[in-house]
Amino acid sequence: MITPPRPKPIDIGPVRASPMTRFREQQGVVHWYWRARRKGIRDDVWSGWGTREQAQVILAAKVTRGLPAPASAIARGPVSTFGELFDRWFARQKERPDLAPKTVDHYDKAARHLVAWLRDTLVQHLDRDTIERYRDSRLREGASTRLLVQELRVWSMAWRWGNEAAMVPARSFPRVVVKVEGFVLNHHTPDPADVRKVIEAATGDARLAIELLAVTGARVSEIADLRECDVEVDGKRVTLRLNGKTGTRSFPLPAELASRVRGRSTPNQDPVFARFGLPRCNALRTRLARACRRAKVKVFTPHGLRRMVVDRMLRAGVDPATAASLTGHSVVVMLRHYRQVSEVDREAAVRRASLATFPVEDNVVEGPWEGTSPADAEAI
Repeated sequence: MITPPRPKPIDIGPVRASPMTRFREQQGVVHWYWRARRKGIRDDVWSGWGTREQAQVILAAKVTRGLPAPASAIARGPVSTFGELFDRWFARQKERPDLAPKTVDHYDKAARHLVAWLRDTLVQHLDRDTIERYRDSRLREGASTRLLVQELRVWSMAWRWGNEAAMVPARSFPRVVVKVEGFVLNHHTPDPADVRKVIEAATGDARLAIELLAVTGARVSEIADLRECDVEVDGKRVTLRLNGKTGTRSFPLPAELASRVRGRSTPNQDPVFARFGLPRCNALRTRLARACRRAKVKVFTPHGLRRMVVDRMLRAGVDPATAASLTGHSVVVMLRHYRQVSEVDREAAVRRASLATFPVEDNVVEGPWEGTSPADAEAI
């Protein structure tokens, strides 16, 4: 999807809201992610999705009701140690009206070890060596790599916040790699026969979700967020929506499958697979892996089904442009990252192009032609 022009900022009284780089399309309308701050002290008062008009209405209502008191209790000015930085940053996060309590609690847990290890470390000492020493010490202590990734993410967030407020030296947070052991990408593309076994081994909502993935080649988030109203039984098609990537697209769907989705009525237009709980994408991946093991088939992922759908269309002779439009890709991306060329494909290509045969040119001589003497014809 081509990036649309970003809308102008919104100024309402003491608040100024600006659109971020993230956007998504909903029913043909582009929604942006907005962040609203109090002017002067750059205090966050709201963030969320919407058009410019929707954001304007939300901000006007907030200003009319009265904004929360600014974070005046948080000391400003330069800090000398990381302990001071973390204390100020976390105090600010607890006051942010746009953060859920669960998010603040996550920040708190991730920052505990940072504070314990770095409380007296001077902020001037931020460099790659300092971060790598912290990483190595935490790993020797037995911390999991996933927890360490979260800790470094919180550290970088606090540093950027301090940078904006001129509390710390104006330098970027160095990037340090943390290898998550035991995590291996699953690039297996399943065979359609194995997919049939997995669908038969799945039960309930999981079976319907896996079947939709296998038929449409949709991204896992597109199926996880699917709503009953996105499926047209008479039109035999489903509308797939992806926020912020390739936008909305329509996919022809077998009538029987469309009817089964429409039969899954949900209250308040909740997603069809709301019973999976949150996060639905992870729940769907887990149920797919469980069905693979039950069917005694090599485990594959929703992305493996996406590659399989691309392969099936191209092997059937569907032109790349049509296949790309159905899967929500550009042709270049589809061919580069999703097309899985097998040995069978190579053998079929050699046979189709008749590369092993070399036709002999026919030496056909026609004549004698009209007006040619017998002697000339004999010479020919």
